[in-house]
Amino acid sequence: MLRSAALSLISVLFVLFGHAQRPPPSPPPPPPHRMAHQMARHQGPPPNRDTIYFPLERDILFPDTNGSSELEDKMWYHISDFHFDRVENLPQPKHKHKMPPPRPGQPFPPPPGGFKTKKNRRRRRICEQKYSEYVERIFPNDTAVVDDANDADFDGRILARPGEYPHMAAIGFEADAGQIQYKCGGSLISENFVLTAAHCTSIYDTSPKWVRIGDLNLVSDERTVEPQLMQIQDIFRHPNYTKELYYNDIALLKLQGEVELTVYVRPIRLWVFSELPTSIAFGMGYGSTSFAKPMTNRLTNLNLTVVPNAECNSGLPPIAETPSGVVASQICAQDYILNRDTCQGDSGGPLQLNLPGRRRRQNIHYHLIGITSYGVFCRSSYPSVYTRISTFLDWIEGTTWNDANDFMQ
Repeated sequence: MLRSAALSLISVLFVLFGHAQRPPPSPPPPPPHRMAHQMARHQGPPPNRDTIYFPLERDILFPDTNGSSELEDKMWYHISDFHFDRVENLPQPKHKHKMPPPRPGQPFPPPPGGFKTKKNRRRRRICEQKYSEYVERIFPNDTAVVDDANDADFDGRILARPGEYPHMAAIGFEADAGQIQYKCGGSLISENFVLTAAHCTSIYDTSPKWVRIGDLNLVSDERTVEPQLMQIQDIFRHPNYTKELYYNDIALLKLQGEVELTVYVRPIRLWVFSELPTSIAFGMGYGSTSFAKPMTNRLTNLNLTVVPNAECNSGLPPIAETPSGVVASQICAQDYILNRDTCQGDSGGPLQLNLPGRRRRQNIHYHLIGITSYGVFCRSSYPSVYTRISTFLDWIEGTTWNDANDFMQ
């Protein structure tokens, strides 16, 4: 009996001492959305890992700034307070300032940090150098052909061929020493009228004086074309146009005298329907090919996709000068593939259809559907907006052919 009592006593003591040696379970980790609000740094050494440590508060171990993994180099913190489902005193994200688009007639503003000088061009490969040599052998006395063969800086836009766009006009302003500075484009629509954007008729309160029609290069003579330089006699802005808004951005320039109609200088046909037979249109001009680049002064063109107005309105950011968004008298276009765009210096130029003839397919006929009006900088992944020609046909015909009653009947 005594033996049984002794065995029972030993069992009880074993159970008691065995449980006493087990540390209490660690509290579960806090949910991820809980945030430590107040942290107090312990100046003393970290706890001794040789003994069992029973934390009364949750310890957080931060490595030092040098990334050392030694225990003595680490700093010990503990959380003295928790705030659930609440965030306080966090730094606010920096506001990204979006520059507004330039007003009509104003040059594009400089990019952040100012204009950067063009870096040295990359060294040409052997195949490029050899091709240049071959062209020089074939055209030894024509440096223009050699220069054209080495052109590769038009951001995907294509140089126009002689006589390809005979209606294309450059709008000239008087500069210093009697020189002409071309700042906008236009389209010849009759023997003595050029159609352009209204904001191109007053840039820095200066009106244009000349129109150059049918040229490929505004800074050097091209022997392959015969451009004509005409003085402007009168300017007709649309009566509903105001400088404060981007609507009704259309104007007519009456020339002093009539142009001579040739293969290189002839009018473009106006598109008279509200619907378009294709979604592919062409923009062009002598302007920049990308934001902050100088004008090329050479006629380049690019193909664009016509964007429905509803899609255009949903894609464009709010603009103070268009409180009603893109309206029916405007048309949008964009290059979805290469992100090319009309740019500074292209304002007033044509947005057109290039349609082959049904009887002579080799002949391309040009139809003017829009006038380059405005955009959110250049190549900004937003559609650009053009004045829709078909909306203003009555005003165009009444101003251009006001003595031809047959057109108004």
